[in-house]
Amino acid sequence: MSEIISYFLENIKEGKYRVETEDENILIVIHPVIVKVFRKDHKYSFVVNNVISVHTDKPRFGPLCSGNVVNSRPAKIKKIELMEEPKIEVRVEDRLFEILISVTNISIYPEYRDPFGSPCVTVSTVILY
Repeated sequence: MSEIISYFLENIKEGKYRVETEDENILIVIHPVIVKVFRKDHKYSFVVNNVISVHTDKPRFGPLCSGNVVNSRPAKIKKIELMEEPKIEVRVEDRLFEILISVTNISIYPEYRDPFGSPCVTVSTVILY
């Protein structure tokens, strides 16, 4: 059976992606948060959640982000530029782990907006360590 173990957070580096659509330029900032560390048979597993901040050069109002965004058509992305890759360094039982958060997909829903006027964004990731 696996057990939850304690850890020491050494460093967090937020990720930054610049995305260009046909209508606006968007900066996506990914703030990784380590939630739990599990150990089973001397192997470790990390649970990481990401908090996403979205900034646009053309804020506007629209229907608020909700689960309905997946039913709408995502924007056509012209370009994605990786500025900084998100990562976490965590110490577990005298071992230092570097956890990389790798983005596998970004979808932008320009018809729906957050309370600050930025488009709704979904980001899919995997963690590598």
